Amino acid sequence: MKGNTVKASVTTSSATERVLDIVVPRERLDKIFQDKLKKYSKTMKINGFRPGAVPKEVVAARYKEPIAAESLETLVDDAVREACKENNIEPVGPGRVEKLENEPGKDIAFQAVMEVDPEVVLNDYKFNIELKPNAVDEKTVDMRVDDIRTQLADQAAVARPAQTGDVLMARYLRIEMEGEEQPLPQYPVFRIELGKGSVAALDEALVGAKAGETKDVSFTYPADFANPTMAGKKAAYNLTIEQVLEVKRPELNDEFAKGIGYDTVADMRARLKERLEESALRVARELAWNEAIDRLLVNHPVEVPKARVQNYVNNRLQEQGHVHEGDDHGHDHSDLEAEAVSQIRRWRILDAIAAKENVKPDQEQVDERIHELALRYGTDFESLKASLRKNGKILEIREEVKAEKTLDLVIGYKGKAA
Repeated sequence: MKGNTVKASVTTSSATERVLDIVVPRERLDKIFQDKLKKYSKTMKINGFRPGAVPKEVVAARYKEPIAAESLETLVDDAVREACKENNIEPVGPGRVEKLENEPGKDIAFQAVMEVDPEVVLNDYKFNIELKPNAVDEKTVDMRVDDIRTQLADQAAVARPAQTGDVLMARYLRIEMEGEEQPLPQYPVFRIELGKGSVAALDEALVGAKAGETKDVSFTYPADFANPTMAGKKAAYNLTIEQVLEVKRPELNDEFAKGIGYDTVADMRARLKERLEESALRVARELAWNEAIDRLLVNHPVEVPKARVQNYVNNRLQEQGHVHEGDDHGHDHSDLEAEAVSQIRRWRILDAIAAKENVKPDQEQVDERIHELALRYGTDFESLKASLRKNGKILEIREEVKAEKTLDLVIGYKGKAA
């Protein structure tokens, strides 16, 4: 075999693997070896020779084996890259080399097993899913107005017993769960607004408490409590009441409304209702999206390459503060692997639908999302946009907007994106 041409034949071993049988001329490896000798002869420092003037023969005599190994590695990397390009293969990982043959005087032959994304064959993907946003009535608006007044309220310590609506500051002295003592939290002082706590029984038990009092309270967590490890369990607290704070909310009038950016109380209520309705619609859309995604995953059993799963797991571990150096040390990441498969399948299916339907986010939609982030983070739009563009995160926002537009198409939603 003459020249520098890489010869490769491709076999499909599975939906996610391609096997390349590659043959490379011996002359090409010899040239790489000579080029590396030349480079090292100019950079190595060896006693008895001027810097940059070490004869190649001397370098070869001393370092032939490591340079030969490095040359072979370079040859294999280059050959795999060229073979993939020639055969329109887009690897999702570095792949692995098998059956390497490197006999003196013969061409180099080996197999490269490369992982690829399988083609997504689209089946049924348009569903008419009815949106069912929660109704926003006057009572809902009243609650939102009360929340705003509470957030802007003054709080003053009082000596009287605590009443519903007061804020109570208490310190844990002892915690029991199902009769067993539990360790105290790192920060044992907690704050609770009586009447609005997540456990009504605890609120009721603390009504009538006074500052400086030590109190025992017993209750049972609701069966649907947010923390499943505590749901339905009996608890007993020994507490010291440090403060009882009376909440003095501002009077609800047009002056109050103007102070927080509205013209009148009526204007405030109307605009708050509009925002609450937008939020309710957003929640309904997200529920419909989740239903659609479940159906898409059933309709499209796309296989996921192992390299993509591993990359996803590594990234998630880094986000969680774990250092990953290629060795799992026996740790079980099956939960993350299952999450990876689901998320990658979701992304690939939506990407295929977006390509077929020509779904693209326009700049106005991307800017609208950045405006939302700027308000959330308390910064200005232009500064945030420049920062996102600089670190490449703006591409993630574009992909997020594209995915949402695609999901709206899937569920049959034709209204304005919330």
